[in-house]
Amino acid sequence: MNEIERPDEKVLYVWRAEVFIGWGLLLLICLAALSVGVFAGHAPAWILGLAAIPLGFGTLALFLLKRRWERWTFQLTPHTLEMSHGWLVRHRRIVSRNRIQHVDFESGPIGRKFDLVHVVVHTAGTTVGTIPGVRSERAERLRTELMSGPKAL
Repeated sequence: MNEIERPDEKVLYVWRAEVFIGWGLLLLICLAALSVGVFAGHAPAWILGLAAIPLGFGTLALFLLKRRWERWTFQLTPHTLEMSHGWLVRHRRIVSRNRIQHVDFESGPIGRKFDLVHVVVHTAGTTVGTIPGVRSERAERLRTELMSGPKAL
């Protein structure tokens, strides 16, 4: 219970798919818009090179996913839930277990394919953190542990 955990490594597949979908759609839209301009004679052919911008950012995002996963940790202690993430700007959040009011699970179609959910932790009226890529079985145990409140000393 006191061990430092990471999101399941399969979350990398989910994140890669999200990058491909998001940046891929942007790339297609850019190519279509720029092609119309070039073929209509309103823009020079070199302008198609602008499509390299979303392609470059998408490629960079793919390479940074492993680092993102390596930097994501969470730990459930007898009195707190500690979450830490970020590689350029580090975020560390410590939530007292007696402040947690409810825990939600979120999962998109790609996450469901890999049996992964995002665990969303709420305190009085606000979301205090989301733990991405947790296997649904572990998420259920995590919710049970979080909702049982702090442990006695």
